[in-house]
Amino acid sequence: MTKKTLVSLSISALFLLVSALLFIQFLSYHEPMADQLSWRFDDPFYAWLPAKDMSIPIFSITYGSLILFLVFEYSHPIKISYGILAYAFLIILRMFTMTLVPLREPIDVVDLVDPFLNELIYPSKIDSDLFFSGHTGLLLLLFFISKRAIFIVIAFALAIFLMIQRIHYSIDILGAIPFSFIAYQASKLTHRTTLYPNND
Repeated sequence: MTKKTLVSLSISALFLLVSALLFIQFLSYHEPMADQLSWRFDDPFYAWLPAKDMSIPIFSITYGSLILFLVFEYSHPIKISYGILAYAFLIILRMFTMTLVPLREPIDVVDLVDPFLNELIYPSKIDSDLFFSGHTGLLLLLFFISKRAIFIVIAFALAIFLMIQRIHYSIDILGAIPFSFIAYQASKLTHRTTLYPNND
């Protein structure tokens, strides 16, 4: 690994850390606002999907995909740097969209059990971090960066599980598509102009 790549990774990781800390503070502000406005989406797909706990599949797919991405790209650390910074941009975009579209959770939401998120990210019981889906956005980022179709297949399965769990509406899933692409492009542009210029 070159020094330039190591610097790129370090800066991307720092930016992700700052973004995550800001997101934690944002959730404390956003949750009561969404509860007060009480906007809910009458999702037509819910009529076809039962409401049940899918925490284990969601947890396994999310973190298993991250491990798979690292296995695929361990010899291309700059792509890992792309992914870290892109996810930071994704977090920032979610704060923006959640403020504009402060949806409340579905009435029959099933609490998601995720030891990592529950202990490190969410300051208390959070249900209204909806538009757009961060889980789906993450899988799409892995696809955009790696160009491996397996991540599209996994993202589709994850989207179904998220709606069965009732922690996301279908519009949250669909909204993740353009915003994850924007985050990917922002990361790529930042690397090519600032963090890692004159390199692919």
